[in-house]
Amino acid sequence: MRKGYTLVIFGLLLLLSFSESYGQTTIDAEFRPRSEFRQGFNQPLADTLNPAFVTMQRTRLNFNYKSGIVSARLVLQDSRIFGETDTKQPATATSGSLGIYEAWAELLLYSGTTFKIGRQGVQFEDGRLFSLSPWSNTGNAHDLAQLRYFAPGFDVQLGYAYNNQKAYNADTSYYSISKMYKQLAFLHLTKTIASGLDLSLLGVDEGYMKSNTDLSLYYRYTTGGNLQLKNEKLPIGFLLTSYFQFGKSTPTVDLDAYLLAIKTNYIFTDKIGGLAGVDYYSGSESTLATTKTNTFNKLPYGVNHTFNGYMEYWATLPNGGLVNYFGGVNLKLSKKLSSDITYYGFSLAESMKVGTTQVQKNLGSELDIALNYKFSGETAIQFAWCGYFVTDGTKMLKYKSTAVDTKFPQYAYLMLTIRPQFYKMPEVAESK
Repeated sequence: MRKGYTLVIFGLLLLLSFSESYGQTTIDAEFRPRSEFRQGFNQPLADTLNPAFVTMQRTRLNFNYKSGIVSARLVLQDSRIFGETDTKQPATATSGSLGIYEAWAELLLYSGTTFKIGRQGVQFEDGRLFSLSPWSNTGNAHDLAQLRYFAPGFDVQLGYAYNNQKAYNADTSYYSISKMYKQLAFLHLTKTIASGLDLSLLGVDEGYMKSNTDLSLYYRYTTGGNLQLKNEKLPIGFLLTSYFQFGKSTPTVDLDAYLLAIKTNYIFTDKIGGLAGVDYYSGSESTLATTKTNTFNKLPYGVNHTFNGYMEYWATLPNGGLVNYFGGVNLKLSKKLSSDITYYGFSLAESMKVGTTQVQKNLGSELDIALNYKFSGETAIQFAWCGYFVTDGTKMLKYKSTAVDTKFPQYAYLMLTIRPQFYKMPEVAESK
């Protein structure tokens, strides 16, 4: 292991010397510890249990290279929880997550067309289906090849991945990595319709192996898009989202589902802004055959923290789907201090039962209050407090009973983000 890291460092030093003549190189890092108080995060905490206090840290070292023809990025990442190893255990302990988050190269084929291959983050629009997941302690990345064409007002991205757990000589082994596809293909297009108004379309084809005895693939298809208005000259903006799913949810269950969402924002003054919207995830009626589902499948490559509340109660959707109404305000308290306050209301999209018991459609509500302070261009801190207001519907879905006594669900965190830049190749003055 030590020899491997020595070779990486040697290669990076060679890259620096090479880039002095041929390209632009930057080296920067991210240190992001976050302490969390959990008294009902993700589900109400039983009254007999004590709340948890946990600190986790994500550390990244980023190397970027760019020339006229080639771009490359290497991100080393360590993700760990304070105290998960003893003080004498090395940083490469298996209980941590030290490794490569991104490692890719991109080649300019001809004007406006590039080919990119390697481990890379994928982000589309607001991250609902594909996201870098910046909140996560590990982030999201994919091992894939991507062909891209871009021109003023038009952008097309075509990606493909085919996964294996080992370098087999025959395709005879079950691919069992949790929440990962055997095969992935996507096509994403963005077209500027007018100044600040963009239309984007996305089609996703995911293939999964059926079982360890049947290695054939079943497929889940997601298609749809977004219409976004974001113009600095206008006080109002919006994002309209629509996705339709079909194919298979599991090897034996037919999928027919959809998602509709709208988010609007309005700037009242230079210090006060407002937002409101609704997410509608289709659900399955309790009388639907077990071989069919109308429940929208959230793709595991999107970001949960951004949608449906910071407490992530409905990161996994109920079988009856979900309706989420939300509204809030954004406050700029000073040049460095800002605050976001958002209220969410949740309900089932369709009636459903747990066993033989009908679930109350009202699933409760959540209040999130966040404070953001920017010390400098490199350093920022965020504090948030969140509370969830439980109903019998909440308890029934989380505990399969309404009789469970729980503490008032609340969640708070303090997160420090430091992004120092260690090196940037000096720009060479053009000769006259």
